[in-house]
Amino acid sequence: MIEPVGPSSARSPQQVRRAGVGPAVPVLDLPASWAAARTALRLTADGTERDPGPRVVHADELGGLAVLAAAVGPDTEPVPDVRALDRAGSVAPWMLATLHAVAVEPSLRTAAAALNLHHSTLQDRLTRAERLLGWNVRDPQGRLRLQLAFALRRMHRHPESPPR
Repeated sequence: MIEPVGPSSARSPQQVRRAGVGPAVPVLDLPASWAAARTALRLTADGTERDPGPRVVHADELGGLAVLAAAVGPDTEPVPDVRALDRAGSVAPWMLATLHAVAVEPSLRTAAAALNLHHSTLQDRLTRAERLLGWNVRDPQGRLRLQLAFALRRMHRHPESPPR
């Protein structure tokens, strides 16, 4: 479902479930903007502990993720990293939110602050998470891998629906 988002919307960002926002275009290009908004919607999350991530995604900020979204369809099998992320998330209620914070924050200290954790507690959680995932999430390559796993997970959770 695409929710209205913008200055004229009566809903606060906390009330928006999930929204894909297409680019502002001339009237004749509205079908392309609608299609881009539907792609952006696939990369949204509920913003909860079980489905962490952005509730609102703007299509013009997707970059290469739009190409990836086109390659991941309803019949596409999840890659092993997505399966590992789901398995890790089933172990502890804090796991996905912790990993998401590590994936999106600029440093482990800011991730710990965003989670209201002491940085040593975050380190302990990451040690456990890395054992479950099978890769290091503390280096740049591991963080990119984690970011891609989250994006792919959202695409699988929200496969493209037919236009209305």
